[in-house]
Amino acid sequence: MMGIAFLFSGCTSEENETKTYKPSAVLAQEGELIVGIHPYLNAQKTFLAYEPLFHYFEENLKGVHFRLETSLDYADYERKLYSGHFDVALPNPYQTLKAVEYGYRIVAKVKPDSEFRGIIVARKESHIRFVEQLRSKAISFPASTALAATMMPKLFLYEKGLNVDRDSSPRYVGSQYSSIMNAYSGDTVAAATWPSPWKTWQQENPDKAAQMEVIWETPILVNNGLVVRSNLDASTVQKIVESLCALDKHPKGRNLLKSTGFEGFERASEKSYLPVKQFLQRYEKTLGLPK
Repeated sequence: MMGIAFLFSGCTSEENETKTYKPSAVLAQEGELIVGIHPYLNAQKTFLAYEPLFHYFEENLKGVHFRLETSLDYADYERKLYSGHFDVALPNPYQTLKAVEYGYRIVAKVKPDSEFRGIIVARKESHIRFVEQLRSKAISFPASTALAATMMPKLFLYEKGLNVDRDSSPRYVGSQYSSIMNAYSGDTVAAATWPSPWKTWQQENPDKAAQMEVIWETPILVNNGLVVRSNLDASTVQKIVESLCALDKHPKGRNLLKSTGFEGFERASEKSYLPVKQFLQRYEKTLGLPK
């Protein structure tokens, strides 16, 4: 009997389908590992993206069982992560480093890093070409702690002469899709996000996407990390890491990765995130780290 369970503790409200999507949840069994994916996708899309992946692990990692638990938004996810609720988690790089302070260790990361950058999008008809055009205007972001989709764009704009917090009106709207949709609908003049959800949104909304454009891209940084509780059995961790890092080596694994928006995983440690530490130091000096 499969040990995998999927618990949905909240869905974003902007997509109508999540209001009626009610997957069954079963009680977690003893020995299951609680897994938390940071909410770069809404709850339904997280389920659809990761259910096949965890079923694959269940079939191939004998004796290892998972319970995927979704989160309402970034704040909800971070409360669970920093309280040690998850056994295995896939946080963004900022959350990855903070998780180390709360009893986790970094064992792997998403690849490639070339995909981890912030992008700022707007309607084509807005003809935005200069940061001054954003002054005194509303700009949408997913959450204050979203590294690629908020912190990197804010520092990028700051270094081009626009302090978003002082000179514009930042709106933290809860999800990547909400950020994009705010700019599409005209509620904000521009939106910050990152390539993975942007590409997925384009594929799902080709007519809307045809009216949008990427106006700026930030430099790249280290991609999302995989963290595990420090007291998790070492042999179990090794099985998980080896399986993740082998996914992109065979057709079935590459197919399973498609819906996550990631190309693969590679081994990593805290040292791998030195560039992120350096970025955060710059960010703290100029804009102040989010609470």
